[in-house]
Amino acid sequence: MKEIERKIIYFRFRGEVNTQRVLELARDRALELGIGTMVVASETGRSALKAVRALEGKNIRLVVVTHPPATTGGPKGKIPIGLSRPEYREVKEYLERKGAEIVQGTRPFGGIGRALGWEAAVPATFVDKALELFGAGTKIALEAALMATDAGAVAAGDEVVALGGTYKGLDTALVVKTAYSYNFFMDFQVLEIIAKPREPGRRLPEYEEEGWRGDLDQYYRPIELEAD
Repeated sequence: MKEIERKIIYFRFRGEVNTQRVLELARDRALELGIGTMVVASETGRSALKAVRALEGKNIRLVVVTHPPATTGGPKGKIPIGLSRPEYREVKEYLERKGAEIVQGTRPFGGIGRALGWEAAVPATFVDKALELFGAGTKIALEAALMATDAGAVAAGDEVVALGGTYKGLDTALVVKTAYSYNFFMDFQVLEIIAKPREPGRRLPEYEEEGWRGDLDQYYRPIELEAD
């Protein structure tokens, strides 16, 4: 067979509004390809909880990659991020009870060199900015796959479905052959695009862009967990 034809979904908008749809598309492609692991970037656990529900009964292992404890700005004030924060202790425990593996580490494209400033002319900045040509979701999905591999949650060379998003939520899903971050240019491969926003967007803050959509009020409310 000389070619493989697969469907790609291009979202009109970036951001959290696409979370449920992109999870369903990623799940279905993983099942189609026989891929047994999904890597999901999740700062607060909300996307991870939706991933747990989307994967229920599907025999797909969930690896959740989270941010170190920090905050991000939002329209109503700071939003805490990182599942090791006290605010998300119950969420983290719930995800682990549901079989998710939680990974927290240093972002490959945001390491010690970026301590000089996020616009510092260091190699990580060049990689970061180049990947943003495809959208923030693509960059985050790749970083999540690398972090999961560096942490040993995924084996180097495995094909996984990796999901990331723009600011909050999920809007991008890729099939990748992952690698350790120090082998990124030698071994990492983006095999397929499942879904991504058509326009990447470049302005900050992202949630003020016309092309960003999502429910940010939820990030200022406690997370309600379903009974086990």
